[in-house]
Amino acid sequence: MATVVHSRVVHPRIEAWEFDALQANAGWSMDMELIAGEAVIVPPIGGSASSVQGELHMMLRDWQKDVDDKGLVLQEVFIAFPESSRPAPDISYWTAERRPPVKRGAMQSIPDLIAEVLSPSTRSNDLGVKRELYIRSGVRELWLVDPEAHAVTRVRPEHPDEVLDEEMTLRSELLRGFEIDVARIFPFDA
Repeated sequence: MATVVHSRVVHPRIEAWEFDALQANAGWSMDMELIAGEAVIVPPIGGSASSVQGELHMMLRDWQKDVDDKGLVLQEVFIAFPESSRPAPDISYWTAERRPPVKRGAMQSIPDLIAEVLSPSTRSNDLGVKRELYIRSGVRELWLVDPEAHAVTRVRPEHPDEVLDEEMTLRSELLRGFEIDVARIFPFDA
């Protein structure tokens, strides 16, 4: 059970195997991530963040169909990261060359690209500990999508962050021919 210490929530620490067992018993449907050994409750994102996540996922799937991409794009699937972490990124993409098998439980392969939609309940983890975990673990590109600012921050190892506003176009070297006007990702006001 989480406790409050000086206005800071302290999450219970559990081992990766304990997290996997809890999720397996719940059919891998618990709204909880394991981040650096801490069990973190993740409520539904709701509102504009949910809409943005859906729009972005549809755009990626449409792109896949248009160019006959054989990669794998999934929403909110648990991934077995090192350091006792089992986050469920909003969107994960594996290139065709690295496409893992899809089966019950946490994916056992680090995605090439992750998109996290910032919501009030996940913002601090997405911008902090999860961002660092993803890049340190081999994610080649991270999109931090901010519904409030109507912007996407593109993060890549060994490159400066690239902040794209609604007047710009989102592209990725990982996604052959993918380009989306950032404004299209945000169909509603935040």
